[in-house]
Amino acid sequence: MKFIAKTLEGLEQTLAEELTDLGAEDVTIIKRAVLFSGNIVMLYRANLMLRTCLRILVFVKEFIIASEDELYAEVKKIHWEDYFSLEETFAIDSVVSSEKFRHANYMSLKAKDGIVDRFREKYGSRPNVDTRDPALRINIHIRNTTVTLSLDSSGSSLHMRNYRKRVTEAPLNEVLAAGLVLLSGWDKMTMLIDPMCGSGTIICEAARIAANIPPQDPEREFGFKKWRNFDPVLYQMVVDEELAKVKTSELPEIKGYDISSKAIEYATVNVQTAKLSDHIKLSEEDFFYQEGEENAFLLFNPPYDERLKEKDICDFYSHIGDKLKHAFPGCTAWILSGHIEAMKHIGLKPSKKYHLLNGSIPSLFARFDMYAGSKKQKWKDKYGDQQS
Repeated sequence: MKFIAKTLEGLEQTLAEELTDLGAEDVTIIKRAVLFSGNIVMLYRANLMLRTCLRILVFVKEFIIASEDELYAEVKKIHWEDYFSLEETFAIDSVVSSEKFRHANYMSLKAKDGIVDRFREKYGSRPNVDTRDPALRINIHIRNTTVTLSLDSSGSSLHMRNYRKRVTEAPLNEVLAAGLVLLSGWDKMTMLIDPMCGSGTIICEAARIAANIPPQDPEREFGFKKWRNFDPVLYQMVVDEELAKVKTSELPEIKGYDISSKAIEYATVNVQTAKLSDHIKLSEEDFFYQEGEENAFLLFNPPYDERLKEKDICDFYSHIGDKLKHAFPGCTAWILSGHIEAMKHIGLKPSKKYHLLNGSIPSLFARFDMYAGSKKQKWKDKYGDQQS
């Protein structure tokens, strides 16, 4: 079986590594997605365990068309009766990137006609469309004149984790939050701090990664659970295997701070829902007045506000840099920001950086290393004074 795993721009390599770790074959990166192959067990496992995936599509067919009528004819050829019955419902989602074909809704309509006409000619009746909760959701992607037709195995987007019950303004997407933790290379042993934690998405994702907790609730209504070939016994076997790998007994310290009492209130609800209250410490604190830590790992997304004046934004990031340099010796800090120019005012040279999209906002994810003392002193401590 061939699959298409959708992701956010900039997380393709991270998703590919996740798939390789799960045992997927033929892993190939494309823009905002990763192609891979495997069996039905891999499909179940990938939906349950991939942290940086938005949706998994099962490849059905690819073909070239010159007209809308050719799309109708090609779709009609497919043996849809093998996928769902007259009594079951279906829906079609179309994405079109083409000079020749411009109207996604019309292309969906032509494909729908091909499916219902096949059923009507074969059985004298047709299945109904249900756009909200279909038994089978069909995905059509048209690029120029090439049509890729696939089945949505995930149902609702996989970024929707079951623990996030409360959110602050402009919350971080869960898939992006997990991607930040994985991209950062956090060793899962060093204390992790989010000093501007908002509703707690980064710290929840970090704790779940460290404990190997599946990102999805096994009881979730995945799209594949409505398919005719769904094997609940096989699926439960996959669930049992993954739950056996969960280890919450040896998690490092994970802390979340925020200046907003409402943010901490929301984060507390989310942490409790995720059953991580014993592993995550939350407190209402102003980052700029914290005592600081040594040899910790900071990962945060400062508040984004387009209304702030450029000088205010630059001053804000300058203060972040000053605080990091003076209160967090020996620490590593990863910062995600849509204020890319203002990041330069942190006053530290990033040792690594990635360009990502936070929603529609182009953002920089950068690593800053705070030395415990000067570089010169670190050299002397390691090699001694070698002057003769």
